[in-house]
Amino acid sequence: MSPALQRPVVCILAVRPHGATGFEVLLQRRTKTKDDTPYNGYLELPQGKVNRNESLMQAAHRELAEETGLTIRRFLVGGEQAFRSVAETSVMATSQPFVCVSDSVQNHIGLCVIVEVSGDLLVTKEASGHRWYSPGELETVIATNGLFPLNVPMVRRFLDTSPETEDAWLS
Repeated sequence: MSPALQRPVVCILAVRPHGATGFEVLLQRRTKTKDDTPYNGYLELPQGKVNRNESLMQAAHRELAEETGLTIRRFLVGGEQAFRSVAETSVMATSQPFVCVSDSVQNHIGLCVIVEVSGDLLVTKEASGHRWYSPGELETVIATNGLFPLNVPMVRRFLDTSPETEDAWLS
């Protein structure tokens, strides 16, 4: 019996400017009642599995709307571009996510994108407790093991590499 293939998950690191030179990141509380992980109740980035025939960008738009009510204004890091394929059986796109994290126990590959969002936060059936966190608050959430483990390397890398202004995130 062959092992199940790892399923891609898009993880949305939504940022907004805060103060003169700062930023905040959106986290939410996992409240999925039919979740297949032991992490119900953890804080997490908005995220979800990429469906068959769905692009990474399409999945990010769908998951963010489903879990937060927000819309993506623009991708700062991790957008896709069409790639011309010579094979008629393939439709390809290239993407350079901010970071990719593999969890072989939970059987997920997390592809992190950084986005700017608009709209009003909503409580949904999949998530609640939405809140914007400063870098110091994110450090505390990580230090107290309150962040969904798949998201820890993503948020850690973001905190370790993020520039002072959102324009510098463009690559």
